[in-house]
Amino acid sequence: MLPWERLRDKLLTLEGKPYPAYKSLEGTYRFERFVLSLDLVAQDPGISSTMRVRVDQAEARFPSDLWSTRTRKVALEDYIARRWHETIRKVMRAPHAGRAAYGIEAGGQQILERTACRITEDWLEIRGAITWPSDARKAAPKIAQAMITEDMPQLIDGALIYANQNPSAVQRHVQLAEDAEALRDQLGERGLIAFIADGAVLPREPASGKPMLSHLVTWQSPPELRVTVTLPHRGPVTGLGVPRGITMIIGPPFSGRSTFIRALAAGVYTHLPGDGREFSATAADAVLVTAEDGRRIEGVNLHPFITHLRTGEDVAQYRTEQAPPLLSQAAALVEALEAGCSVLLIDEDSSAPALLAQDPLLRRLVPQAAVQVVPLVDLLRPLYEEHGISSVIVSSAGSEYARVADTVIAMDGFHPSVVTAQAKELVAGASASEPARPFGGIHHRVPLPESVSQFRGRKLRPELPGPRDVVMVGREVIDLSGVAQLAEPAQTRAAVAAIIYAAGQGYVDGSRTVREILAMVESDISQRGLDALEPADAPVGDLARPRRQEMAAALNRLHTLRVKS
Repeated sequence: MLPWERLRDKLLTLEGKPYPAYKSLEGTYRFERFVLSLDLVAQDPGISSTMRVRVDQAEARFPSDLWSTRTRKVALEDYIARRWHETIRKVMRAPHAGRAAYGIEAGGQQILERTACRITEDWLEIRGAITWPSDARKAAPKIAQAMITEDMPQLIDGALIYANQNPSAVQRHVQLAEDAEALRDQLGERGLIAFIADGAVLPREPASGKPMLSHLVTWQSPPELRVTVTLPHRGPVTGLGVPRGITMIIGPPFSGRSTFIRALAAGVYTHLPGDGREFSATAADAVLVTAEDGRRIEGVNLHPFITHLRTGEDVAQYRTEQAPPLLSQAAALVEALEAGCSVLLIDEDSSAPALLAQDPLLRRLVPQAAVQVVPLVDLLRPLYEEHGISSVIVSSAGSEYARVADTVIAMDGFHPSVVTAQAKELVAGASASEPARPFGGIHHRVPLPESVSQFRGRKLRPELPGPRDVVMVGREVIDLSGVAQLAEPAQTRAAVAAIIYAAGQGYVDGSRTVREILAMVESDISQRGLDALEPADAPVGDLARPRRQEMAAALNRLHTLRVKS
């Protein structure tokens, strides 16, 4: 560790030098109130460099009870990272020349475990980014020095010193995370798979995910499904409880049915205070399964949905580089079951229509087409009875799904009503188009070691910014844009980092199944935090914890993946 004066002296020598000279600043420097680590300095203008700022707890003084449990610690670190982001906007309100800036992966509307902030008994650390100023592709050391000696202390005062925080805001952030965890824990005890609190705001702005204030409709639960849960801080909360089994959501276009199911998909995460969905939750392993045209599929058993393909491919070990929507969604359903899930969420707007249901007229007039594809409507009941997997589906094939559904919810103007009895009565006279058939066992694949050998020793450090759902590792491009429940880019990077980690640890050994490999990675993250995914000598701040289901999605989208059954 070097004294801060050494950094000052290095900056003075950069006057008139080309921008790559900033590389000489890499190192760790001790200031009077903090320690600054410049870990990886970029050599091109406009590209962020990684940095860490550490403050002793004797200076920060965040009370230990705010991070006394894992849930509290995750929430407090999330809060501090957001405060750093907010303070950047205040301190840097007049941007310096040459696009100088600070940055941090503070997240969106979800409270997630992150690497952007770390707190221990001895210190508090922020892991962010700094974009060094430039002047016609040359270093601008005077502005850089002002960033470090003038702006940095303001950032620390605004975000890392507890005395400068709003205690009630900190408590609210932490307590909300505890309430959300308690709510999710109560779902199973009450025979529910999801809960949406009365007064919740479900419509979202497409870009930001924030509440759509131009369409402010608050949620009101129908009496038939209204339940009250008691949370440790909020107390009693009343709302709609979605029961286990098969739930169908119907309604005309623009009635709010897709918004409803997207809220269920988002309910696997805890949301920020003021988000509008704070007291809504879904089973943590629920998966929104969509069709993804053109994705790669490797060795997936499609037999529950596809009896045969006229091209002659083996549906029990189906492989393709470019899957059509129907086969991609069938594969995604099987992959979700393989990774482990208790709830399937299906929206017809993002699905292959032929997989959801088949017109009875088609089954009669073109029977060979019916034989080839087994629609999902024929398999939801066997999935629930054989494996305990519930489902919520938005579909216009009302009569088909009403026949197998346990609960039917009608949406009208974003207001739900229960119409199960009426729906059952209307379809009572019609016979089932096909006899029930078993789903069968859940297929487990074993990835081969050579599938991931090229990732050993790799670092997840793309040189140039790209699309938020696409990650590059070496020459491998991993596109997760079709994975619906990735909440932010930091989760996308962590999902891919988890695969690199599994390869480096030798977990992909040719004998372990996908679920077993992912369980080992999850165990390591739970014990050591997300830092387990990155080399100890280069901790990063741009990861947020993904679920097992999204890690599986990253593995399944590797172009090099090879498996055996």
